[in-house]
Amino acid sequence: MKKEVKEVVQWAVFTASFVATIELASRVDQWLTYGAPILGVYTYDSALFTSDEYGIRGKPNGHYEKWILNSSGFRGDDVTLEKPASSLRVVCIGASETFGFYEQPGNEWPHQLEQALLHRQIQGEVINGAIAGMSLPQRIQHLKNRLLPFKPDVVIFMLEYGSYAGLTSERIEARERAPMALPVQHDMVDGVKSLRVMSRLKDVVLPKLPMPIQELVGNMKRRLQIRTIKQELGPAYRSFQQVQPFERQALERDLETLRNLAETAGVRLILVSPAMWFTERNLADIVISWPYLDESWWREAGTVLPLVAKAFARQHDVFYIDLSETMRGSEEIYMRDFLHFSDRGAKLVADVIVEQVTAKPSFSGMIP
Repeated sequence: MKKEVKEVVQWAVFTASFVATIELASRVDQWLTYGAPILGVYTYDSALFTSDEYGIRGKPNGHYEKWILNSSGFRGDDVTLEKPASSLRVVCIGASETFGFYEQPGNEWPHQLEQALLHRQIQGEVINGAIAGMSLPQRIQHLKNRLLPFKPDVVIFMLEYGSYAGLTSERIEARERAPMALPVQHDMVDGVKSLRVMSRLKDVVLPKLPMPIQELVGNMKRRLQIRTIKQELGPAYRSFQQVQPFERQALERDLETLRNLAETAGVRLILVSPAMWFTERNLADIVISWPYLDESWWREAGTVLPLVAKAFARQHDVFYIDLSETMRGSEEIYMRDFLHFSDRGAKLVADVIVEQVTAKPSFSGMIP
């Protein structure tokens, strides 16, 4: 019995020492590669975002791996509050598909849009004001309080639809009272997040394994996450199955608020409806992010809500682009998952949007 206990202790000590060694190596590697702090938590959220009276915002000079923010908390080069003379200033607002996710640094579509303007010999400055996870009303507040002071000429507003599912009057009032903030964490969660060995194994070791093994690991992880979510939510899991009239009306009201804000500021507004790539794997992934939403809700929303936005744009002479139409049939080339672009996809988005940015302010014929 004592021998067995001794062996268990020895294995425990060996395992702890092994994990500690890899953890230390991971921290040193991140310090050398990205300038990450050796001690403390180093995660996407903690390194890149903070909050103020208006909710979540980019952290000035935040830096996490390939993502680098400027002194204003935006991705890209520093910008002055005063717009340079004879320069076109464009503000882009969206979530992670605008902020940049899979693309190599400099290939996110707002940066490629700036390059497209320069290629046309237009002196343009593009501010990437995107923050992941914001609903449309939260982006409106972000635009009003943080981005309009930069006096842009054009605002490109990437829409999102997931936050409209299950909306009620009470929920709208609640989200207006409480601006979006960073997720509240607990000591145990913070302790787990402070460990970097798992993220380094995922980022460094997993991509070097054969593709079948990578897919096996990914599928196992998704199944485990979905099973855990099902147990937590019970009957509420994927309970939203149809787009309701109130959800469409809420989108229309938010679009009207956005239009009025842009009009008051004298800014040209371009609405962009996101591309959505429906595959079995992508649908499994989005269930993890939006566990209350059924596949049927997403498929209906992907048709109905862009039509709401398109009708609004036509009625109010607002420029409108539907990226689902742009990407349709070539998603494997231009997209990496349900919402995010490849480098080539981001370039396509930039090329499509630059046509609208440089168009004369005559809206007839801009919406097919």
